[in-house]
Parts: sequence; C-alpha cells; structure tokens
Amino acid sequence: MAHSLKRFSGSIGRTIRYKLNNLPLFQKMLFIVLNNVFLIVVLSLLSLCLCAAAYNRLLYQTTAGNLTHSAYTISDSLKSIEAVSSSIIAAPEIQSSLSDIAESDDRAAWTNANRIINNSLQMYHSSVKDNGVSFLMIQNDHFHNSTYTVWKNKLSQESLQAAVRVAEGKKGAAAWIPADPGSNALLMSREIRKIDNVDLSHLGTLIIYVDLNQIIRKANAAAAQFSDSQYILCTGNSQIYVPEAFSREEIEKIVSSSLEKYQTLTLDSHSYFTVRNTIPDYGLDYYSLVSYDEITRTLHSSMAFIFFMLFAGVILIVVISYCLIRSILKHFNILIGKMDTFSRNEAALLSTKYDSDYAYRKDEIGRLHQCFERMTERIQHLVNTNYVNEILAREAQIKALESQINPHFLYNTLESINWRAKAAGNREISLMTESLGALLRAALSNKKSLVTLSYELNLIQCYITIQQIRFEERLDYRTQIPEHVKDALIPPLTLQPLVENSIHYALEEIMETCYITIMAEAIPEDACDSTPRLRILVKNSGSAFDDNLLELLRTERKQPNRSGIGLLNIDKRIKLLFGDAYGLSLYNEEDCAVAAIIIPYCTEEPVSC
Repeated sequence: MAHSLKRFSGSIGRTIRYKLNNLPLFQKMLFIVLNNVFLIVVLSLLSLCLCAAAYNRLLYQTTAGNLTHSAYTISDSLKSIEAVSSSIIAAPEIQSSLSDIAESDDRAAWTNANRIINNSLQMYHSSVKDNGVSFLMIQNDHFHNSTYTVWKNKLSQESLQAAVRVAEGKKGAAAWIPADPGSNALLMSREIRKIDNVDLSHLGTLIIYVDLNQIIRKANAAAAQFSDSQYILCTGNSQIYVPEAFSREEIEKIVSSSLEKYQTLTLDSHSYFTVRNTIPDYGLDYYSLVSYDEITRTLHSSMAFIFFMLFAGVILIVVISYCLIRSILKHFNILIGKMDTFSRNEAALLSTKYDSDYAYRKDEIGRLHQCFERMTERIQHLVNTNYVNEILAREAQIKALESQINPHFLYNTLESINWRAKAAGNREISLMTESLGALLRAALSNKKSLVTLSYELNLIQCYITIQQIRFEERLDYRTQIPEHVKDALIPPLTLQPLVENSIHYALEEIMETCYITIMAEAIPEDACDSTPRLRILVKNSGSAFDDNLLELLRTERKQPNRSGIGLLNIDKRIKLLFGDAYGLSLYNEEDCAVAAIIIPYCTEEPVSC
C-alpha cells in the first residue's frame, strides 16, 4: 500500500513537472510573479491581523487607563469633601455655637448661634461646591441649619434620619450612604462632638448632600479624550448613580455582563467600551462606558482602506509585471520569428524596427540577436558560395556538351533543311528552321553574362515565330518598349522562359486567343533610391498566378514543375547578380498574369552597375 501510494505521488509529481516545463516562458514568469505576490499578500494579511490585535489590546489598555483615571478624580472629590467636613466639625465657631445651643435655653442666644453657624456653612460651601456639594446641613436637637433653604425638596426625612443613624454608629468618622432613590446623589454624614476639654459630647450631625452629576461631569472633564463617557455607581446590589442614557434593562445587562475588567458590549445596536473597577477607599463599584461606535467605524474604515490598497497594489503589481514580461518576451518572440523565417528560406530575413537597437544593446537580448545576425550572415555566405559553385558546375557541364556537339555541324544541317524547304516552296518550314537556328546560336554561342534588351527581344521573336506557326491566329504577341530602353543590359535568357511559361499555361489550356505583351520602362533615381532601375513586364491573358507563388515554390509548399523551376532560377540569377533588392515578382492584373522584373538600369558592363 505504501509502495503504491509513493509510486502514485511520484507519477503526479512527474506530471506536474512535465506541464511546468512545457509552459510558455511568459506563463512561467507570470506564475513566479503571482506566486510571490500571493506569498506577500498572505504575509501582509497575517502581519496586519497581528498588528490589529496588538493595536486593539493597546487601545483597550489605554482607554481603560484613561477611564480609570476618572475614577481617581471621583475619589479625590469625595476625599476633598471629607477634608472640608473635618474642618467644619472642628471649627471653633461651629463648636462654640452648637455648645451655646445645647447648654442654654435663651432664644436670643440660639438666634445668634444659628446666624454664626449659617454664615460658617455658607463660607465652607463656597469652597466645596465645585466638588459637587449641593448644600451643607447641621442638625442638632433644636434646629436644622442648611445652606439651601428648601433642602426638603431634595432630601426626605427618611434619608435624613438614616444619615444621622449611620453617623452615630461611626462615632465621628465620615459615613457615606445613598440619598433618595433616583436622586443620583450621596449623603456624607459626620457626628459633631464637643472638642473642648475632650468632652466629646454630642453636639449635632453634619450632613453634606453631594450631587453625583456634577462629580461625573468633572470626571469626564478630567478625561478629555472621553468626555462623553457614562458612569454607573453601585454599592452592593443597590445602584447609586444611573445615567439617563440607559434603560433599566440595559443597566442590568451592563452590571451582569461586566465580569472582565474591560470589554466591549453592544446595547441597542451601539457598541460601548466598558471598564469595571472600584473607587479607591470608598468601596463603590463603578462601571465606566464610552461609545465605541466611532472607534469601530474608524477601525473598520481603516481596515477596508488597507484591504483596498492591498488589493489595488496586487492588481497594479500584476499589471506592471504583465506589461514588463510582455515587453521582455516580445524580443524573444521576434528572435523566434526570425529563426522561423530563416529556417523556411535562408535567403530571407525578417526585419523589424528594433534591429537598430539590437546592434547596440549589451544585455542578453541584444547579444542573442547579434549572435543570430552573425550566424545568418555566415550561413548566407556559405549558401551563396555553394549556389555560385553549383552554377559554375552547371556551366561547366553545358560547356562540356557544347564541346561535344559541333555547332557548325548543327548550323550547316539546319541551313540545308532551310534551302530544301525554300526549294520546295514550304515557307513555314523555312521560317521554323531559321528561327530554331537563331535560338541554338544564341544558346550555344553567347558567352556574355549580360546582353542587351534588343538582343533578348530578337531571341524571343524567333521563339514566337515558331509558336505562331504552331498556334496560328490564337497567339497575339506585341511589345511596348521605347527605343532608348532597348540598349539596357539584362541577364541572357531571362524573358524567353517567361514567354514560354505564358504560352504553356495559356495557349495550351484554352481555345481563345492569347495576348502576350512585353513592356519596359526606365525608373529614374529619386530621394529614396539613388540607383536608376529598369522594370520589364511580361503580361498574358488566359491564365493567372497563384497568390505568393514564388514563396510557395521556395518553401516547397507547392511542388515545382519545369516552368516553376525556371521562375525560381530567374529570380535567383537576378539576386545573385544585382542583390536582394532586385528580382522577379508575380501577380495578376485585369484578368492577366503579370511577371515583373526589376533590375538596375545600365547600358555598359561590368555588372557592378
């Protein structure tokens, strides 16, 4: 089983390697880029998640620290109130006035003592009213002295009596109890005892009404970053301070859910950051809440922006990589195209607009193109050398045949036939014999590499004479050549094969009259070409050339016959003599087949014209 599994995995690995090895270079490079981009994206996302987690943790701790600082602000406010209360119960005027009330029944003395107590309370109240103190109050067995005349509107008798009882139990220490339910207030009560002679007898009770709304506002002002925070103060199971922003059900959810020191809660589709702690030295549990919606929206928008930028960056990297890879591989594709063209025809080279750049580039692409250019030049030189050697060998064979056949014997024999035909009165045989003799004399006796156009036309006329006797009125041969052009030099036996090809594919295939026309013109030099040229056209009706016939014959996509070989030989002879800029072209024009020859226009040898 293990051996079979190993063999199966090995087969899959070989298949994958085979497919990867046979991918085009463009796809391989793009695969490498996409693979790297994928790894970068994965690592970026992991780093982003870690950074986000660390940021949230730091944000929680910072927020909790700021909110905890506000709890210390509340504690400081309560401590300052206790400090003022200590000053009040020990103040000499308070002590003496309360003692006068307790030890005397004189109404006038009571009135004076009340005035002193009220003035003193007003003075102390002005020093602590910024800490949330609504009013100060001293209760004794006879009077209630208060800085707020309608104190009964805020404080019920039940709460007042409860504060007095708690203060008596503390024996002079400060006691804190909730005020009336729903008032969001605290009562601080302290028993006032006589200090003189360490009597410590009961003189009255100091009661301070603390409005928690003012203290909370002060705490929020201290934490300026979270000025909209909400507080819930509890002692045991009773809730001392409840903000109006939350319902009773939401308060219960906050108190019951806040098991962690800090966390986030969702209330009525709003998110809140919650900190639970205890106000130092007072045993009050507080729950501080700050709206987390804006922070959440900011975090989400930041994450969305980061993901968008990451996605846009990936797309941009892929697009740029795609364009760069294509721009690089374009030059390799050009080189492959040159190789394909050269492999089909070593005489043809694919030229591009980048060739001038390749000659000066020093990178791998430039060196490849330069090496290929040098290689093709050497191959073309070898091909041309071999081709010239082949032509020379064939010329040697022809000369050997010429030496084997005595031209004078042939001429004398044809001349005898001609005289016998004339004697017999057979005009057609005489003309055919004379024309054939002229053709043989031109083929066997001419040793020149170039002949005049008029010489070539006379040779064609001999050939036409023989063919007109054969085809009679079905052959119509004409020439349209200026006299001054007839002195131009052309390779011998260049036009005759074209005329022969016209007769073969026209007269021998149709029954109508075949029109053959030879035209020539001199093309003067211009700004683009400083060499004057000669253009010769051989047009015939009744046949048509295949599209790209010469290319098909060169690449052997069309098997050449005798006339096809003749067309290729004419084109190669012209290119060997004059260069690749000249040669033979074949096309169709107005139901006529046209063979066009372009060669340099010159009237004197050597061929370097």
